[in-house]
Amino acid sequence: MDQPERPIRQMDRDISGAVIVINDHIVSGERKDSAGPLAVTILGESRVNATGPHGLLHCPEQQPAVARHLQDVIKTGARFILTVGGTGISAGDVAPEATAPLLDVRMDGIAQQVRDHGLTQTPLASLSRGLVGITHRGKGGVLIVNAPGSRGGVKDSLAVVCPLLPHIFEQLDDQD
Repeated sequence: MDQPERPIRQMDRDISGAVIVINDHIVSGERKDSAGPLAVTILGESRVNATGPHGLLHCPEQQPAVARHLQDVIKTGARFILTVGGTGISAGDVAPEATAPLLDVRMDGIAQQVRDHGLTQTPLASLSRGLVGITHRGKGGVLIVNAPGSRGGVKDSLAVVCPLLPHIFEQLDDQD
């Protein structure tokens, strides 16, 4: 007998989050950030609060700087971190390299689902090397998602990840 599918639910509580935009042109003021604010808005709709002083950050395209920003927002208590940009193959695309050492558990299925969803919009989605994973199992575990730096990449990534948040955080916090 087939078991019924587990329904997709909404978050039952607020989660502290952060969005780290990795882009030298935005850091220098040459370009305006449009993907970061979009991410904050979409996350807010899923009860992930990425506002406040550590909610939306801009970071240079250097692996040590990205790693430092990730560690800093983890220390502030963020439970969900979305990096925006730095997932391609250019010299400054270092988000996966900065993220990997922080992950205790990689969630490669979700990362692949993000790419698959993105491929319905653009063939460039297959160029993303973004990672998804958690810093550790159990209470206090932090979910980190590397999204491409475009508004479309943010939308595609969060379209996949946001419906999974209630299940991920229930499992992390042993509420399931």
